[in-house]
Amino acid sequence: MKSTKKFPASLSFSNLKIKYDNQKSLANKIDLINKNQKSIYSTNDRIKILKSLKSFLIKHKFNLVNLINSEAHKTKNESLGEFDYALEFVDYSINLLSKYKFNKKTSSNRYIFLKSPGSVFAITPYNDPLAGMTRKIAPSIASGSALIMKTSSYCINLCNYFDSNLPKKLKDILQFAFIKNKKDIDRIIQNKNIKLITFTGSTNIGLKLDNIQTNHLQRKVLELGGINYALIFDKNNLDKVIDEILIRKIKAAGQACSSINKVFVHKSLKLDFEKMIKLKLSKIFCGSVNNNLNPHFGPLISKSHFDFTKKLELKALKNGKLISRAKSYNNTDNLFPLTVISSKIDDPVFDTYETFSPLLGVAYFSSDKKIFNKISRSEYSLVCYIFSNNSKIIDKTKSLNFGSIGINTTKIQSPSCPTGGNNLSGIGREGGEWGFEEFLTTVNYVIN
Repeated sequence: MKSTKKFPASLSFSNLKIKYDNQKSLANKIDLINKNQKSIYSTNDRIKILKSLKSFLIKHKFNLVNLINSEAHKTKNESLGEFDYALEFVDYSINLLSKYKFNKKTSSNRYIFLKSPGSVFAITPYNDPLAGMTRKIAPSIASGSALIMKTSSYCINLCNYFDSNLPKKLKDILQFAFIKNKKDIDRIIQNKNIKLITFTGSTNIGLKLDNIQTNHLQRKVLELGGINYALIFDKNNLDKVIDEILIRKIKAAGQACSSINKVFVHKSLKLDFEKMIKLKLSKIFCGSVNNNLNPHFGPLISKSHFDFTKKLELKALKNGKLISRAKSYNNTDNLFPLTVISSKIDDPVFDTYETFSPLLGVAYFSSDKKIFNKISRSEYSLVCYIFSNNSKIIDKTKSLNFGSIGINTTKIQSPSCPTGGNNLSGIGREGGEWGFEEFLTTVNYVIN
């Protein structure tokens, strides 16, 4: 997305003082949203609130975009793209509410009512800080649920700006939790007024959240980590296929749940594939997102994640070889250039760790049957991308147990479609009518 408008100067974070919560303030926030939930009982009330949220986002667009750019280290174009994506979730919920039937008649004397189960606790990651919030806020409000939100500490200023400028009607049903003590997350989950947990993040954290003991029952929607594969079976549009894989890989500097961990390429394509990869990587570079270099992507979110990625790279190079490495302009910390390393069909890095970075593994296969058996065994089954013009291969993909499958495309995400994983990649779905209904419960209403 291109814009002719200039960005204002970066916000001064000194004007955005963060007040961290204690146990009492968190309990008060939960009490507030629980008490005010009745204010969004009717569909019209919810539509008004969502339209207010949309107006708020549009009014503060350039400050929000600047904060994404500064804190999530995204390029300005990618930050603008994320803003537009965030807005799409609000628009989708408004449109869905205008036609959704919360009262469904199933027989002459029986109705099924769909309603909010109660207040929601939402936890979002750093990689899509604004869109990650609206994809949970919008369906929650649309369902009639007030919510308290905990966001990543890496994007704390964006969240604080969002919270500080919210209109009162929105603040009555949407509160942010600013937490330093991780035990406070447990206390929110253990609050009896929290009826649903929605979390996007790593599998390790998701499992910990799922095992927090409470004295009441809760529903959970967990969108967790994925070891995502791309499979290239034939030479059909190979040049464009590689472009699409690389574009998906460098989104958010590889720190995206839909990013590709490893590419399996048919052996007959090895020479062509590596020749094209080397040429394309020679034209890609990473660098600071806050100057006029206009890099393709920026640095990793933190020094610890950079160190983790370097360790994975060294481990991968012990078992494979470097195919190609893109350029890096070393004018900022934590820059990791797009790096492609060959590996075996089964290897201890790309089949074990979600790299969540611009580190990409490549392995070559000769048997279609064996490679399908290989990816079918994955416990981190979030997304799989298949590139082929063979109808038999495409038909086989229907048996795969991934939450999303892209056939000759990596463009799988949309506010109107369900996303999420199976096995250790999560439970429940976000997006579309399916994700919206995760925020609802049913009442079986029978009249004699």
